[in-house]
Amino acid sequence: MEYLELNSTKEGLASAVDDMWVLNATYLVFYMQAGFCMLEAGVVRAKNAKSIIMKSIIDTAIGSLLFWALGFGLAFGNANKASNSFIGTSHFLLIGYENLSFFAFQWAFCATSITIVSGSVAERVHVNSCLVYTIVMSALIYPFSAHWVWSYNGWLRNIGYNGIIDFSGGIVVHIVGGCVGLVGAYLVGPRIGRFDSDSGKPKPLPGHSITLSTLGAFIIWYGFYGFNTGSTLGVSGGRINIASRASVTMTISACASCATTLLAIKIKSGKYDVIKSVNSLVGGLVSSAACCAMVEPWAAFIIGCVASFVYLGGSNLLLKLRIDDPLDSSAIHLGCGIWGALSVGIFATERELSLILRKETTVYGLFLGGGFEQLGIQVLGITVVILWCLISSCILFLIMKKFNLLRIDPTKELMGIDMDHHGGPAYPNNIYVV
Repeated sequence: MEYLELNSTKEGLASAVDDMWVLNATYLVFYMQAGFCMLEAGVVRAKNAKSIIMKSIIDTAIGSLLFWALGFGLAFGNANKASNSFIGTSHFLLIGYENLSFFAFQWAFCATSITIVSGSVAERVHVNSCLVYTIVMSALIYPFSAHWVWSYNGWLRNIGYNGIIDFSGGIVVHIVGGCVGLVGAYLVGPRIGRFDSDSGKPKPLPGHSITLSTLGAFIIWYGFYGFNTGSTLGVSGGRINIASRASVTMTISACASCATTLLAIKIKSGKYDVIKSVNSLVGGLVSSAACCAMVEPWAAFIIGCVASFVYLGGSNLLLKLRIDDPLDSSAIHLGCGIWGALSVGIFATERELSLILRKETTVYGLFLGGGFEQLGIQVLGITVVILWCLISSCILFLIMKKFNLLRIDPTKELMGIDMDHHGGPAYPNNIYVV
């Protein structure tokens, strides 16, 4: 998205239409919060439904205030000046900043990244721990990554001929959220009863509502149209064609991923798996985020098919490592986010990449004859962002663990977080729902 940003004060009908396009995309992206809330609430057990909903509220309310006060300035401060390539240093509290539609769009992206984490650590963490990681992610972890990749002077954006390419958050949103969630899930430990104490084999802890989780996934899909098409930051100057391509390739990628998983699990087990198929659908959406505006439809189909196996492989790997991620958030967002970011260096076309960069380029997808440079830059950027998230989130979660701010008491976990933290169950008229 940063390649298309205009930071100057804008006037005229075309600029007004562009701003309205960005604002409407913002509303779609923010609506994804409802999708994540329903998806997560359906996947957890009923005794923890209130807890996961409260975490969604905290992610939104507290994270938004921190991003307004500090995070946005660190991410995009001094974007028009020859300034710090490592971090922004202005526009805190939006003082002196006029491009408010861009802030709103970025705020919705930050909120999405944070809410990914709550799914990874669901059903066994303090609500206060959610408050702490929300503050740190919105004020530090996300802004540093966004500045490096998206800010005008970010060092990853300016490396090589094209710089790193992340059209709509495959790296900045999904890899960041998935990586922090993975660290949290590992350090907090698995839910009681998730793995057999003798053999270590996983035991099912099914969520209480497939209906809710499926509804949430389709809301997320709907919101992704704002995510990916809104990243043009306008429709004038031919950008509507870029948005149209992003919409089509995203749809193909999501459907290919979902269909591949449906067939793969049917062939293996003889049955269709709703949860895996829904997760794979989201994985296909995630895999399109970095590359959707610069690949051909046929490439989007391949990206989606591969995303299915990336998700399934990541999910199985988590279980082998005895990492309990109730929503497979790290497999979906980290695994498929990495694949989507790599796809830029593999499938990006010369024509579409030139349109997005607003300059002619001879560096594009490896499979299309563009050489290794873009793929190498993508690998570098992915590695740097993952290392940053691993180090910062390890420090964060270890500090919380040391001061007993991370995991709830085992007795309270067995009883359900809702009874202890939220005054009673989400379904008070049905005492048998667990």
